[in-house]
Amino acid sequence: MKKKLRNVWLLGLVLLAAALMAGGCGKKATPENLLTDMDKNSKEIKSVSSNMKLAAELGDDNETLALNLDADITATKKPMASHIKGKVGIKFGSTDFGTDMEVYQVKEKDEIISYTYIQDQWTKQTTDSGENVLDEGMYEGFKKAYKSFELKKDLVKVNDKKCYELTGKVDGGLLSGIIDQDMLDSVTSGVDLDADGMKDAKIPCIIDIYEDSILPARIHIDMKDVLAKMMGDEYEGLEVEEYYAELTYNEYDKVDEIKVPKKAKEAAAAGSGLDGDSGDDGSGKAKTKPAKQSKELGDKWDSYTVQIGEKVVTLPCSISDLEEAGLALDTEYTPGDTSVEADGYVLAYFEDKNGNEIMADLINTSGEPKSAEGCLVGGISVDDYGLEEGGLSILFPGGITVGTAKDDVLAKYGETEDTYEGESLHMFTWSDESSYFSQCEIDIDPETNKVCQMSMTKYE
Repeated sequence: MKKKLRNVWLLGLVLLAAALMAGGCGKKATPENLLTDMDKNSKEIKSVSSNMKLAAELGDDNETLALNLDADITATKKPMASHIKGKVGIKFGSTDFGTDMEVYQVKEKDEIISYTYIQDQWTKQTTDSGENVLDEGMYEGFKKAYKSFELKKDLVKVNDKKCYELTGKVDGGLLSGIIDQDMLDSVTSGVDLDADGMKDAKIPCIIDIYEDSILPARIHIDMKDVLAKMMGDEYEGLEVEEYYAELTYNEYDKVDEIKVPKKAKEAAAAGSGLDGDSGDDGSGKAKTKPAKQSKELGDKWDSYTVQIGEKVVTLPCSISDLEEAGLALDTEYTPGDTSVEADGYVLAYFEDKNGNEIMADLINTSGEPKSAEGCLVGGISVDDYGLEEGGLSILFPGGITVGTAKDDVLAKYGETEDTYEGESLHMFTWSDESSYFSQCEIDIDPETNKVCQMSMTKYE
């Protein structure tokens, strides 16, 4: 199974730092339109510079714990790399501790390597090469949760630019890039809390979107009340004064190439070297033998059929259908007992034995709360990153797959008016006008004119 990035600031970057300059929104500004366009524009990212702030303070009559993080973040897509630099401050009782923090994440050969500097020491870690450091699941989640947001009447300003502002409460599971176990442990300093408890909570969220480009300007998440409730149930007298995270997007497409300094590489090599987290067993990547198209696979996009290996499923399908196709729920990202409210959904990943992965929408149509493992699969998304370990074929109706030529897609599915053609990504969407959650989206890499990502949803 692929190893998820454990560094909380890197993980925050993975799920939050995705944006690119693009044309403004020519339609009426509504939460649905804004979040849909923001999701589309995020896929056009080339580079981004941003700043993340996190503050937490809690305590009782005897002691107070305070944590502050202020870090600048830059990232590029090609080559895939990121750089984080800032300060971490911790106060506990009479102890007041502060340190510089710096992280480089780059791709070296077939591995993603993290060089981390903290407490005057460089360390080096490696994760599987299949990890996608530009995971866009969070924006996809915001788009689908548009009903949870309200549009503020007046524009606000971020970086002296006019912005739309959306306010609402979202499922904690959408914010797992910030609310993971590492973050909770750092804030609560050994207090036994489970991050899964936050995934079920409704958390206040403010999204500011640049008016001219319909790109993220700032995301503010207030977790004070949720943390107070979680801790108050077990620790009498403990009060949470504040707990929030805020990411401000400053510029797009102005980041130079990110290179790890020679001194960082030398210091890391002289220290502990690589940890044992690579998951590389030396076997190499599996060869992908294209699956023969099954007769059960539909020919048109609105058949809502997907072929996984040799098995064909029809959306919505059961989790057991995916398991029969050789996929397993990644419970590190979405625990099976995650609560999903009535008529709600949660994003999840399913992996095969080689570490390939697809993203799925787990939907609850039962009319009452249900665990994620008891939900139906209402959506399937796959991209070239998710399949790069090899050995897994995913076919959409008509035999469309990652790598199919654009002309072949249009010949099978027909032309569509819902298109977006950016500099680095072309998106084609076919929809059932009677249902927002019944659609098929095919993304094309304009350099190759071939499919690089596919998604299909049907909730009903």
